[in-house]
Amino acid sequence: MQNLPPDVFRQIQEAICRPEGTFTFNYESLDLFDKQKPGGIICEIPSGQHLFRLERDDNLCVHFYHSSPGTGTRVATVDLNKMPAAPAVFMAFSWTPSETKLHLGPKTPEAKVVSATGVASQKQFRVGKDGGIYQIGDHGVDVMGVNIYQAGQPIVLPTAKDAWGETVKAIEVLATGESKEGYIFEVVVTNLTLAILVTGFEAYSKKRFLELEQEGLTPDTNSIIDAFYPKHEREAGIAAALQTEAAEAGTTTLQHIVSRGAINFQNYGNCKRAFNKAYGIKFGELGIDSDTLKELQSYIRYRHRIIHVSPSIGMLNQENVPPEQPVFPKKETAENAIKCFSNFIDELHKSTLELRP
Repeated sequence: MQNLPPDVFRQIQEAICRPEGTFTFNYESLDLFDKQKPGGIICEIPSGQHLFRLERDDNLCVHFYHSSPGTGTRVATVDLNKMPAAPAVFMAFSWTPSETKLHLGPKTPEAKVVSATGVASQKQFRVGKDGGIYQIGDHGVDVMGVNIYQAGQPIVLPTAKDAWGETVKAIEVLATGESKEGYIFEVVVTNLTLAILVTGFEAYSKKRFLELEQEGLTPDTNSIIDAFYPKHEREAGIAAALQTEAAEAGTTTLQHIVSRGAINFQNYGNCKRAFNKAYGIKFGELGIDSDTLKELQSYIRYRHRIIHVSPSIGMLNQENVPPEQPVFPKKETAENAIKCFSNFIDELHKSTLELRP
């Protein structure tokens, strides 16, 4: 698409920055079916945090890569060796949170269009905050926890989904530890597990909250301001001030609000209200039973006691006993907490993928 006028290219970027869609065009090239010509990128369109990339490799295979923070990178491939050569072809690619497709066929009489469905790609792509395209990993090369900084500023950070995966991995590593200290070791490992889980919950929630806007979903920032700023600030014109400050900083109003710390994503109530007000996601409608949601909130409270009282605290709910039954930091407690948080984040992530503009 490098030969498109800049204004047309921007119009395409704006039009396809959405969770699902279809993009069609005719492509003319004398080199596309020429085995003597090296492969290369046919078109590459970053759009928000979406990336759409079409390329032809040296073996005459056309690959369509689609990447977004919520879905990761998927690739659909069509083999040109299995169709008649032509100077022009019809191309179309489509994407949804659950599926990616590539359609390609020669612009000749009676030619058939070939379709391919995408699969998870070993080669991951990300759109950096500087607008650049970054490849992470490759065939046979696994990479995790990628952070790219320029002049001290983050350009590429792990997605919400990746950050949660790293949290779970860290807990798995912690669980492999051994000690001769007896039960106190189990207490400390359990308490640290709870602390890590709540930190992971906060990181996932904050990242995913911001990713949705970059995936083409428009947040209700007015409702966020109403929910998280006191009446006297709203009456004093905080909404207009936030918009002006965001524009001067080259960011969105939502990103600016979050950067100011107005929403505490480690606080279950704050997190619940933020997703509801901005995107209409209700935690009570995620398909998770109320007991699990109560357990989740309890684990968050336990984390605060662990951090502010002691990492070796021996009873997690001491201030509520009785009438509550005592909860001890045992291996079973850690295992149940991992299942609880993982279930919640899986369902929340699934719900975000179902959102539409």
